[in-house]
Amino acid sequence: MINQNEKAPNVELAESWDPLSTESDPGLMVAAQRREILNILKSYTGYYDLFSELIQNALDAVDRRRRELGEKSTYHPEIRITINMKQPSVTVVDNGCGMDLQQFRQFMKPNLSFKDGSINRGSKGVGATFLAYGFNYLAAATTRNSATYSGVLENGRAWVDDKTQTIPRPKVAPVKAWDSSFDDIDCGSFMQVRLTGPNIRPKDLNWMGAVTASQWLTVLRATTPLGGIYLGSTPPKIKIQVHVIDSAGNSSTETMDRPEYVYPHRVLGKTADLREYLEDRKKRVAKNLDVSKVPAKFSQQNGIWGEWSGDEILNDKSPLNPRLDDEEKALVKELGLRLYCFVGFSTELWDAFNDEQLKLRKGIRLLRGGLQLATRNMPQGTPIPIPMTNNIGFQNIAHVIVHMDNAEPDLGRKGFQPEHTQLAGTLARSAVTAFRKFFDQMVRKSTGVPALQAQMKLEQWIDEQKEHEKKFPLTIKGKGLFEPTEELPIRSLPKVEQDVVALFNQMLSSGLVRGIQLLASSQYEQYDGLFRVYMQSPFGRYIRSDTNPLGVDAELFAGAEGIKAAVAILEYKHCLDALVEEFQTGVKAVNDVKLAVVWEMGEKWREDFRVLSYLDEDNVHHRPYHGLTHQFLHSTSGQPAFAAIVLRDLVSYLDDPKAEDARQKKMYGDAVDLGE
Repeated sequence: MINQNEKAPNVELAESWDPLSTESDPGLMVAAQRREILNILKSYTGYYDLFSELIQNALDAVDRRRRELGEKSTYHPEIRITINMKQPSVTVVDNGCGMDLQQFRQFMKPNLSFKDGSINRGSKGVGATFLAYGFNYLAAATTRNSATYSGVLENGRAWVDDKTQTIPRPKVAPVKAWDSSFDDIDCGSFMQVRLTGPNIRPKDLNWMGAVTASQWLTVLRATTPLGGIYLGSTPPKIKIQVHVIDSAGNSSTETMDRPEYVYPHRVLGKTADLREYLEDRKKRVAKNLDVSKVPAKFSQQNGIWGEWSGDEILNDKSPLNPRLDDEEKALVKELGLRLYCFVGFSTELWDAFNDEQLKLRKGIRLLRGGLQLATRNMPQGTPIPIPMTNNIGFQNIAHVIVHMDNAEPDLGRKGFQPEHTQLAGTLARSAVTAFRKFFDQMVRKSTGVPALQAQMKLEQWIDEQKEHEKKFPLTIKGKGLFEPTEELPIRSLPKVEQDVVALFNQMLSSGLVRGIQLLASSQYEQYDGLFRVYMQSPFGRYIRSDTNPLGVDAELFAGAEGIKAAVAILEYKHCLDALVEEFQTGVKAVNDVKLAVVWEMGEKWREDFRVLSYLDEDNVHHRPYHGLTHQFLHSTSGQPAFAAIVLRDLVSYLDDPKAEDARQKKMYGDAVDLGE
């Protein structure tokens, strides 16, 4: 019998040992690995984790290759995403850095990463493990330095969940595992996950009702790193293609040229930038004007928005004025924090976007009120409630993003350190409280009229015209039909808007201005017409030269198969003043218009915009398509507003390039700082 009060003898160990040593019982090691992987899988609880990990790895790979090749390289990053709802499977192909043989044999191991955590979106070494063992089929292929490796891991999830220990640990089978989407990749990777077996999430790809590439692209932009959050900067240029095959075998494709988040102010109709409103109010105060009267362009909005850096928030250069102690202020600086806030007039906005515009399954709220935490230029998890103490109702109509450069999320990329989340909540609450002060002045009341009625009509008009173009195309061409006469038929300066329309159309048909297609005109009550930029090979006809002074730089076409932009809205005016007035009164929305064709510039643009002149020889290399003369930018944020072709300036430039160049420099040379 052991005496409980008797002290146990002190037995010294003969030698020291390493508790992390891999020299152990093989059975115990396998069990330990299984538990380690299972713990990783438990950290992934979302339906979008599969997409996030695949896309994050692809984005990191193209970023790394771009850095390796340097800024002077002609490398064009590309990511192709295929969502096959019939198979079902998700495939992501990138032309990034690829892997060598050693990396390829090890990339699925838990807690092993080849990434530098300081410059990549993820570096914990758990994402590939999740893909390999969170599902039952992962096919992978990679090519680098002219060597290609491929393989398939099957039954990963089944092995992890096996409690009978009868399923053998799966091995990668070295077989060709890719499809044709990887055939033309000179360097990069292919990953495909098929949704088979139990205990996987999602079980199928129909859970939210998205069946087209357009729907899926929006979904991925709101929930994965494809929704790049680059507050205060421009997302990197990456060609992204989303190809969707629905359950019936119908396919659709959408593309975008930069990974960018679905910011509410860009998709929810008529909205105003609070920063611009505050700047406008300062100007009116300086002029002793009545600031109680809100200009029409800032009133009756669907919502208001703005964004600020941590330094601006701490130095009272924002309307937030949060109550932070010294420790919290230091944390704001340490995290490299930036905040975005949008407040809409009602939850009807979210309903209209999700149910009517995006057409997801009833109850799915892709965009909604809440606090979206973000780091490394991507959203982390789904929005969490904004901790409002007053104005509780506003937490459902406000969408706040707090991006922290230097914060580290947990394994599943859902949560942050408590002090980081608490600080983000404090700032979000301060932002919503600040916006509440301007809500009644700027935001329209809920009247029962559909939230996005005007915008839906506009989208419908564009879609109908695109369909009309497909069903009833018009192509008139033939050798000798358009012999150049070296002069236009119109013989007098434009006096009215219709003269501007006639002159511009003559410029297009003569080839003086090239690469612009007209789809419609005068068919919509609010806007004049639709256009598309379409520049295909041979590219020489678009490149700037002595005989083609309105052209673009040859570098624009480097590595490109051609340029075909989305259908957009075109406005005609004799003087730009008339269009600016329509923006200010709310008759037309500046966010809708992409190109204005006018005879003369006028002066009202100075009230709201800055100008970059492409007729200034110092700026001509920025010209994005043939014939464009000016780019207008919002005066406060500096963000692009709309492009313009000012015909008077264009004609003057053709008549005397040097004189017009000097005039453009004098008029607009200091109107915009490109930061070069």
